[in-house]
Amino acid sequence: MTTLMISFSGKKLKANQTAPAVFTVEATLLMTIILPVLLAMIYLGYLDHDRGVLQASASETAALADNSAPDPNRSSKLKKHASSLGKDAVLVTKDLKASFSLNKNFVQVSYSGSMKVPGLLLQLFGSENLSSGRSCSRKLFHPTDTIRKIRGLEYLSDRLTSRQEGKP
Repeated sequence: MTTLMISFSGKKLKANQTAPAVFTVEATLLMTIILPVLLAMIYLGYLDHDRGVLQASASETAALADNSAPDPNRSSKLKKHASSLGKDAVLVTKDLKASFSLNKNFVQVSYSGSMKVPGLLLQLFGSENLSSGRSCSRKLFHPTDTIRKIRGLEYLSDRLTSRQEGKP
């Protein structure tokens, strides 16, 4: 049998001995502090996970908007993509809504939702719901000017090398 040694104001108690009532009261007071703090940290971990998933989903949808520029149906495809992405990966976020705006030079994807805080932790968080919304904005890149410049430089380079070789 293992013995548990507890130092309590200079006295050592073995496991089969009874502890004074003060020890039980102190443990009760300590647990009322530790348990809610531990649960709050777990729920904040869930909330942080959901925020990360929503940020990744918003960034992915915004990048897809940039990559699908020539597609004439890209607005409807992106709205469908934004509304379906991230819904299965969130843990505690409820009422998840996706909004999407696209114009010629700019795209913005936003997700909004909330996490309901359990009754035990209401005093720590101060509200019944915590927001888990995230958004991503991105300036759209139009590569046509860059491609024209590169092709023009290639053309000039070919002409210069042909002149140096003696070809007209």
